[in-house]
Amino acid sequence: MESNVLPYLEISKQNVKRKISETLTDKNKEVTNAAFNFHFKDRNSLAFQKYYCETVSNREAFLSSPNFFRVFRQKYSLQGINGNHLDRLEQEKGKILRLVDDDNLPKLYYEFFADVSLQRTKSVVQRTLASFFAKFAHTFSPDKYCALDNPIKDYLGLRREGFYIAFVVISQAYKEWANENPHLMQQIRMELENDKIGKSYSNKMTKLKLLDLIFWYQANKATTVL
Repeated sequence: MESNVLPYLEISKQNVKRKISETLTDKNKEVTNAAFNFHFKDRNSLAFQKYYCETVSNREAFLSSPNFFRVFRQKYSLQGINGNHLDRLEQEKGKILRLVDDDNLPKLYYEFFADVSLQRTKSVVQRTLASFFAKFAHTFSPDKYCALDNPIKDYLGLRREGFYIAFVVISQAYKEWANENPHLMQQIRMELENDKIGKSYSNKMTKLKLLDLIFWYQANKATTVL
């Protein structure tokens, strides 16, 4: 099976890296400035960046907060998740964090986020909370995984791909592209630190987070134009 799956993932990853380069290589400063101007001047986005920096890699706050997942859902504007499942996540926080630490994301995904039974008023529905999963994995492993959402997935050419596969592919593409283009990543970091507001957030933002900020802005701009 690996002989058929791994080449497919490799080709998908290389395609994403090409798209990243097409967006950034020639217009790095222009694209980066546009993204940071939005994220650190728009009131709602700035409020979210403050929340993000308070929670990213903050294990103590995660474990001690009695309503972490309810606040997390609200801050990330995650829809369709009822209180019963949020209560289950709160009760299993220790196990959930261990799975992230062990890099056992398939088990984390299938046990807590895939095909979840959610109680509605008159029925039970099954939903996969893929975006919730990606954002949580990023929060406690921000150097390894991106906080993927559908507009970025579509923008980077994986519209027809399953969310979990796209999450793995884009996370790896971000990491490799950043390592292969240190001068461009340095420029991106410098643009953030030249922003009067954004500079105070720099030490909490990994390379993957910076790329997420840029491609979130690009993807949502493209959606608005369409």
